[in-house]
Amino acid sequence: MAFPKLGSRYKFIKELGKGGVGVVNLALDSHSGFLVAVKTLFQKLDEDSPIIRKFKIEANIYLGLEHPNIVQLKAPGLIVKGNQIHLVMEHVDGLTLDKYVEQVTGPMPLEICLNRFKQIVSAIGFAHNKRISIEGYKGVLHLDIKPNNIFILPNGTVKVIDYGISQGGGEERNDNMGTPMFMAPEQMNPHVNLDRRADIYALGCLLHYMATGMNPYYATSMQELQQKVLYGKTSRINKLYPAAESKFQFIIDKATQKNPDDRFQSCEEMVKYLDAIKTNKN
Repeated sequence: MAFPKLGSRYKFIKELGKGGVGVVNLALDSHSGFLVAVKTLFQKLDEDSPIIRKFKIEANIYLGLEHPNIVQLKAPGLIVKGNQIHLVMEHVDGLTLDKYVEQVTGPMPLEICLNRFKQIVSAIGFAHNKRISIEGYKGVLHLDIKPNNIFILPNGTVKVIDYGISQGGGEERNDNMGTPMFMAPEQMNPHVNLDRRADIYALGCLLHYMATGMNPYYATSMQELQQKVLYGKTSRINKLYPAAESKFQFIIDKATQKNPDDRFQSCEEMVKYLDAIKTNKN
């Protein structure tokens, strides 16, 4: 897909990546002088399309989520040109979490892990508690928390990206989209309505990854992975990486309980346990 014709304001630099529904290009905003990420849907504009509807909701979500650890919208709402639709986002000049672990830290040392993870939890918790002016959005669920949806900037600041498949805390389910390795058991059933505890589960899986550099489950097929998500425990972090902070295991186990009632019930509750680890470390 060629760079969209958005007038003289946005100057194309390079393609950043493609996803299932669109492409993201790096551009220079000649009005502000800042780099931006222009997200364009593959699909032609059709007001009745569920993909277009979700794209519009995504734009409204970003407008409402002004948080230092959530990527920001750089143009007010959607840009519609011809029969295409675009979002202009903050350009995040850093590494995705998986690349950061692979290239910078390896399994994260305690202080770095706590610092980065608490920023992520802060962002997700803020969205959970934010009231967006969209029907059903009593708080915003991310529903696709995974390493390549987290960016780490050179100064250590975290940016959570991609609220593209998010749902409102009071919205009825209409799909089971997500990333199976980081999906809560109930998220695999499209007939079960979700709440913030689905994101809590994914945060537990993410902490496992940050502490060990490895995914929370080992599986050789999608069927095996689904069975482990539904019924199995995550891999023990000290068996995967003996230097991992052992107190993380309780937090991971609590967050990834199969029954949502047995998990942390909020990001704020999770942070209390993270703070206790920092206070009581040797």
